[in-house]
Formats: sequence, structure tokens, C-alpha cells
Amino acid sequence: MINKPSIISCAGFKFIIMDAPSRHNAEDYAEGLKAHNAKYLVRTCEPMYDDAVFVSRGIQIEELYFTDGAAPPRHIIVKWIEIVRETFVENGKLKYKGDNIPSIAVHCLAGLGRAPVLVAIALIEAGLDYQDAVKHIRKNRHGALNTHQLDFLRSYRTIGLYKSGKSCCALL
Repeated sequence: MINKPSIISCAGFKFIIMDAPSRHNAEDYAEGLKAHNAKYLVRTCEPMYDDAVFVSRGIQIEELYFTDGAAPPRHIIVKWIEIVRETFVENGKLKYKGDNIPSIAVHCLAGLGRAPVLVAIALIEAGLDYQDAVKHIRKNRHGALNTHQLDFLRSYRTIGLYKSGKSCCALL
């Protein structure tokens, strides 16, 4: 592991930002994700491990590749929001409260750019302003997000995590 996985728990969501597993440590990552009730492992870079290691533990793999150092294109954002909605939201409301919240793990190569920007998008969709989302991520993931990604998040406009149009914070 280059960087220790970071747990981002906020507004009824739980994300795990991490660097990319390899074929040598995928078993360790998979066990750790299972312990955090991970439902998805979202991969934003090329695979370097066997998906079966995670799938055999009930963790679904989603491929959301986009260019390193860049902001995600619209189709990636839409798919990401679908994953977040499916995991945490039902009928415009949070599915879970308390300690038994499932998680979504997301990784890029080092866990400092592409993965944190997706988590920031989810937090903004949940009602946080971009500055609070970035602060929350950076508190748990030092060095996360480059200038281009910060500019993107500053200008990001929500696309509707909640079909009711209410933000997560309004629902809490």
C-alpha cells in the first residue's frame, strides 16, 4: 500500500478512498473492505488485480476510468451518482442510519486524485458546499485533489442525487 485507506463518513454516506490494490495485496484489501461492509469497489484506473478476489466476497466491481489528474467527464459522474444513489438512497431518503452503513470503496493509482474527486462530488450532491467537502476529504486524505480538480469542484453543479430534489442534509 502506498497510502493507508481513508474512511470518509459524512451525511449518512461511507466511502473508502484508497490506492490501487495489486495482485500481491488484493486479498488484504478485500478482507479490509469486507470488514467495512463494502458493496462496491469503484476503479478509476487500469486494473492490476484479479476482480474475483473482491467479487467472491460480495463486492461488486465498477469501472469508472478517466484520465489521471483530470476531472471526470459527465458520463462518469452520472454513473457514479447512480452507484451512490443505489447504495445509500431510496425513495429520495437515506436508506441507513447508525453504525451499520454499507460503504463504497473507490481507488485510483495513489488514491489522491480521481478517487477523492468522485467522493467530493457525492458529498456536494448530498448538500455540502465544495469547500466543506474538500476539507472533510483532506482531513482524512492528506494531499488529495490537485488544482485542476479543485477548480472543477468549485464550479460543479449538482445533477440530482435525490430524485425528490432535496439534499441529504435537508433530509437528516
